[in-house]
Amino acid sequence: MSPAYYGYNRVGILPSGADITNDFGLQGHHDSDLHIVTPIQESEVAVPSDMMAIGDSFNGSVEFRREKLGEGTPADDMRTCGNTLTRHQGKANVVFCDGHVESPTLIFLFKDTSDAALVRWNRDHLPHRDRLRP
Repeated sequence: MSPAYYGYNRVGILPSGADITNDFGLQGHHDSDLHIVTPIQESEVAVPSDMMAIGDSFNGSVEFRREKLGEGTPADDMRTCGNTLTRHQGKANVVFCDGHVESPTLIFLFKDTSDAALVRWNRDHLPHRDRLRP
């Protein structure tokens, strides 16, 4: 299987390994009784112009996830990430739910803990700082 170059923001700010039945991304709602995922409705995305939907994949995964620099993405270690940093000069291409594209810095995406940085991962447009790993 070849690596993916773009990933989907399916879980929002939720860190790797967390319970995905309680996420704020675009994957959908888990119905444990029926064992299905029901789609997110457009009306559930509070601010489509500020919700990231798809972004560059830095680890070959089909997921676009907020991981801390130094924990799990090739963007973590600036010495070993090779082409992932050089292809956009330390930035990533990101498509938002309203269809526009931006190129935020990797620091803003993966390290910044300001409200402005965190709300972009979540469909309810709240930072959910309590979900960040220490």
